[in-house]
Amino acid sequence: MDKKRIILGFSIAAVIITALVFVPAGHPVALLVLLAICGLAMREIYALMAMGDMPASKKMGMTSGLIFVAMTWWISRSETHSDGLLWALLLLILLINFFRLLIDHSDARRAIRNALGTLFGFVYVAFFWSFFVRLYLAGDPAQPMKVAFYLLLAVKWGDAGAYFIGSKFGKHRLAPAISPKKSWEGLFGGILFSCVVGVIWWFLNDGMLGPYRFPFRHTIILGVLLPVIGTLGDLVESLFKRAVDVKDSGAIAHGMGGMLDMIDSLLFTAPFLYIYIQFILAR
Repeated sequence: MDKKRIILGFSIAAVIITALVFVPAGHPVALLVLLAICGLAMREIYALMAMGDMPASKKMGMTSGLIFVAMTWWISRSETHSDGLLWALLLLILLINFFRLLIDHSDARRAIRNALGTLFGFVYVAFFWSFFVRLYLAGDPAQPMKVAFYLLLAVKWGDAGAYFIGSKFGKHRLAPAISPKKSWEGLFGGILFSCVVGVIWWFLNDGMLGPYRFPFRHTIILGVLLPVIGTLGDLVESLFKRAVDVKDSGAIAHGMGGMLDMIDSLLFTAPFLYIYIQFILAR
C-alpha cells in the first residue's frame, strides 16, 4: 500500500470534513467550492474526450454545467422558487445545444458528434453533481449540511475499506478487463466499512438523516447499495480512461489522480441517494 497516498488522503479528508462541519450549506463559500469541484471535473472529462477523438464544445459544456449547478444551489436554498425553474433551465440548455447544430451544418456528422459530446460531459458531471448539491442543501441552509456529509462518509469510507481489504486480501478480480486492481474482497470490505459508518451515524444522530427519519434497517440497506453503486461509477470512469489509455483523469495530488477520480463514485451515488430519500425515506 502507498503510505504517502494514505496520509495525503486522510489529510485532504480532514480538511474537507472540517470545512463541512463549520461552513453553513447556504453560505456563498460553499457554492464556490461546489462550483470549483464541478469545473475541475468537467475540464477533465472534456480533456479525456479530446484524447479519444470525441469532439465537444468545452466552453459551452462547462458554462452550461456551472450555471446549472449554481442555479440548483440557489433554488435548493430558496423557499420561494420551485424546481420548475431549474427544469426550464435544463430544457433551455438542451435546446441551445441542438440549435448549435445549425451553425456548423457544413459538416453535419461532426456537428452531431460535437453536440452529443458536449451533452455527455454536461450530464455525466454537472447534472449528476447537481444531485449532490441538492443533498447538500437538504435541511436548514443556515446549518452545516448533514445528508451530503453522510453520503461523503459512507462512500469514501467504503472506498477506503475496499482499498485496504482489497490490497491485503484481494484475490478474485471484480472486473479485470476494466480495472484489474478491483476485487470482490475489496467490494465486500467497502460494504463492511460503509455499514459501520451508517450504524455509527444512526446512533450519533438519533436515527435522523438530516431532516429525514432514518430507520435502522436503512443504514444497512444503504451500507450495501452505496458501495456497489459507487464501485459501478468508478468502473464507468475507468472504462473512459482505458478507452483513451490514461491512468488518471488529472493530477490534483500525489497518487490521488484528478478531481474526476475523486468524485466519480459520488456522481452516481448522489442521484441514487436523492431518489432513495424522495421515494422511501421522505414518505
